[in-house]
Amino acid sequence: MEPVRLLRERGVEPHIYYANSNIAPAEEYEHRRDTIVKWANEKKLEFTEGEYTPEIWKQAVANSKSREARCRACYRMRFEESAAYAKKHGFDALGTTLSVSPYQYTQIIREELERACRNEGIACLFEDYSPYYSEATRRSKEAGMYRQNYCGCLPSKAEADKQRAQRKAEREAKKAARAKIRQTQEQELQAKRQQRAEYDAKQARKRAILKELRRNSNG
Repeated sequence: MEPVRLLRERGVEPHIYYANSNIAPAEEYEHRRDTIVKWANEKKLEFTEGEYTPEIWKQAVANSKSREARCRACYRMRFEESAAYAKKHGFDALGTTLSVSPYQYTQIIREELERACRNEGIACLFEDYSPYYSEATRRSKEAGMYRQNYCGCLPSKAEADKQRAQRKAEREAKKAARAKIRQTQEQELQAKRQQRAEYDAKQARKRAILKELRRNSNG
């Protein structure tokens, strides 16, 4: 949302090319695509859907030994596809909205976008849009748009699920620790109350004995 707004303010009319063979499962891919198509229609934006080839994507990232390497391979495949489309259809430049997310590798995105554009002989229109992430989040929530809770590929979903489970476990552990502290404090308070009650009872017995002694002595 924010990249489109910024580009239009600068007199650049974007054309959305949806190259997301990384997204899985297919139902998730379609849900995200349908969301952006609806929004693009509302904003009168041109939209083109690339070919959905998840098996080719899996091959492209198969040898990745780390999340960073997997993301680089993913960026490379999708930017190469996008740059080829831009070159074939006479576009002046290629940019990307991926840099909106602070959870992505911004510098690697830039490197791979520049590489793809250089190979196709077109201009690279990279910009770090991450400072606009909060605004994009706010606007999309206000618009009631579907917001995914993982990057797109199944490995990222597994990682996101694991992180959410860890955060949940940490919250539950903190909650249990606070409950234990409250329980200990309550037990200490009850013990003090019991001690006070026993002391008061003892003092009452003393007063009763003294009163009885005085009564007997006066009699």
